[in-house]
Amino acid sequence: MQFCQTGKLIVKPTRANLTRKTDLFGYLREDCRKMDPYVKIEMGSQNARTKAHDNAGKQPSWFDVFEFNRTNEDVINFSLYDDDIGKDELIGSGSIHLASICVPGGKNFSDSINLKYKDENAGELYLEIQFYPNK
Repeated sequence: MQFCQTGKLIVKPTRANLTRKTDLFGYLREDCRKMDPYVKIEMGSQNARTKAHDNAGKQPSWFDVFEFNRTNEDVINFSLYDDDIGKDELIGSGSIHLASICVPGGKNFSDSINLKYKDENAGELYLEIQFYPNK
């Protein structure tokens, strides 16, 4: 079992390549409204959310940067939603186990994670994460 240190995580969701579309009207007419995706991030009791990328459809990108303090959390969860009037609709979700990132000396993670919706592929979320261990 790998020791997972405490410290600071800098999390940047950069873009997504989505395979699932939530807007019914987008299926019927290509010129209708596209999805407005945003990312919700949860690590233990800490939460953050990117701004919605208006009319981005299946290729959203973001410039938001978030800081999380890792104490004893094992996983960081990512959920992508379509920002809708009324109730936002889940596009897909995925997670990263922190044991491979929260290591002595710190680590940078720049890769994608797979997104799932009801056990089906929903696309990929590209992330940049930096870990800075407590001294």
